[in-house]
Amino acid sequence: PHASLEGKVPVVNPELKGLPTMPARWTKLIELAQKWIVEQRANLFV
Repeated sequence: PHASLEGKVPVVNPELKGLPTMPARWTKLIELAQKWIVEQRANLFV
C-alpha cells in the first residue's frame, strides 16, 4: 500500500491472490515474467 494512493495497492494482479507470503508472490511474478518472455520470443518467429 502507498500513502500517495490513499493506502491502495497500485496494481492488483489476480495471479497473486491467495499466495500467503512475499517469497511465494515473488516466485509467481518471476514465473509470469519468464512465461511472457517465452511468448514474446515465440511471436518474433511467427
